[in-house]
Amino acid sequence: MICLYGADQINTILHEIITSDANINHVILADKTGLTLAYSSRFAFDEFETEALGAIASAVYLASEQQGQNVGLAELDIIISEFQDGLILVASCGSTVLCLITDTGVALGMVRRTMKIAAEKIRNILDVEAKPVPPPEVQPIPAQQPVVVEEKKVQDEFISDLELALRELEQF
Repeated sequence: MICLYGADQINTILHEIITSDANINHVILADKTGLTLAYSSRFAFDEFETEALGAIASAVYLASEQQGQNVGLAELDIIISEFQDGLILVASCGSTVLCLITDTGVALGMVRRTMKIAAEKIRNILDVEAKPVPPPEVQPIPAQQPVVVEEKKVQDEFISDLELALRELEQF
C-alpha cells in the first residue's frame, strides 16, 4: 500500500492529469495484481466500477506486455484502446499501471505526453518507498570505568590524606 506521504503526492499527480484535459474523465492507479491504489474522477463513480476498471486495466496491460515479449518487441509503453465514445489508455509506472478513460475529443498527443511524465513521477515515488530504510548506524559506546571504581579512588585518596594527617599529628 502507498504510505501517507506518497499517497498525497500520487493524489496530486492524478489530479494534475485529470485537470490537464477536459476530456479526461477518470484516472486510476492500480498495482499489477489488479488492486486499485488511487483514483480521481470528474464524475461520481461507483467504487466497485473503479476497482473493476483497475483490475481489468492491469490484466490487459500484463497480457499485452507478455504478447510483445513473445514476439520480441521492446518494453511496452502505452496501450491505447479506441472506442466510439472515447479512449482507454494504460501505461506502466513500475510495479503499477496508470489508466485514463477519456471522451473522443481528447488531445491524444498531449495526453500521451502527460501520461509518460506522470508515470515517471509515480515510478520514482514508489521506488523510493520500496527501498528498504537502512538501519541506523550503531556507534560503539566507549568503555567507561564503573562508578564503583571512581568511588574507590576517592576513598583511597581520602584514606591516604587521613593517614598522612595522622602521621603529622604523631610527630608533635
